[in-house]
Amino acid sequence: MKTTMKLLSILVVLIAFTSCKKKSSDAKAKLEIVEKPASATANKSANAIGTLTITKALVGVSKVDFETQAQNGDFQADQEYKYEGAFTFNLLTGESTPSIPAVTIDPGTYHELEVEIDDVMPSGNAIEVSGTYEVGGVTFQFEFTTKQDLTFEIENSQGVPVSQGDYVTFLLELDLRTLFSSIDFASATVGQNGIIRINANSNEALHSFINDRLDDMMDFD
Repeated sequence: MKTTMKLLSILVVLIAFTSCKKKSSDAKAKLEIVEKPASATANKSANAIGTLTITKALVGVSKVDFETQAQNGDFQADQEYKYEGAFTFNLLTGESTPSIPAVTIDPGTYHELEVEIDDVMPSGNAIEVSGTYEVGGVTFQFEFTTKQDLTFEIENSQGVPVSQGDYVTFLLELDLRTLFSSIDFASATVGQNGIIRINANSNEALHSFINDRLDDMMDFD
């Protein structure tokens, strides 16, 4: 069984919250979190100006928080489950370093998800994306990094039901096409070794624009 809750509108979707369930013999339920690998079409896309190819995409996550409404419907009996630490999610391979272990949870209906993106990676960044940008037959390398802390929170009154014995996998997915769509890399300053570096100290206007877009994507009611 697969259930998908769209967290953002189709035009600005950033994180897809997907639950895949299978049965086990446990009296309770098991929950694990994985990063959904980006598809080939997400890695390479054409915007209005040139063609962008993503070769590296890392996100630092400091906390993933789920809240579940108790199975008896009593809102006073909510249960909360947290993963806290310094996790680096590789968006292209679907791997997390360190890996996030599965946990035992009580049956119920998950109605709230919170993900905190933070500068917890070894590099001190919260997000790192690099790749190539081709325009007019010329290919540039680019690197985007940000230390910006971001919190994504969604509440859903219906939620995702979890029954006794279920094994639930929640998938986190970052839509790179949306994040970098219509970015005018051709106007960026090219640094050493022919690399377009977009950070707090280089190509600051583009850096601010992408950070603002991240903020907009996180804003969902």
